[in-house]
Amino acid sequence: MKRLLKPALVIIIAAAYFYLSNRIFGYVCPSEILIGLPCPGCGLTRAALLLLKGDIAGSLRMNPMLLFIPIYFILAACKKKNAADNYLIVIIFLSFIVFGWRLARCFGTEPLVFNPDNIFSLILRMFKQ
Repeated sequence: MKRLLKPALVIIIAAAYFYLSNRIFGYVCPSEILIGLPCPGCGLTRAALLLLKGDIAGSLRMNPMLLFIPIYFILAACKKKNAADNYLIVIIFLSFIVFGWRLARCFGTEPLVFNPDNIFSLILRMFKQ
């Protein structure tokens, strides 16, 4: 019974976070909520949905790193722990490179849009008054 308690608690906390952040802010990304800027994972969910609909070009526009993620899960499922760990490091490194390229090239277009209604901006506005 105790073994089921931890995963259930994680699911409940995650569900509460998603529900509350979506109700309060209208989105769930912690980076966007705190500083108003997208994170390297920005667009992954939308990219996956577009890929499921068969829109490969749209999926790549949202976040091209989506294509690398299934390889990690395949390696992990095959119990290739060292290969999976090394590949994960490469994915993280590449995601920051791709994110920098996307910011330089595409900032201001969906999904890389600045959100001025973030917590950091709200705090700054309070101190300016």
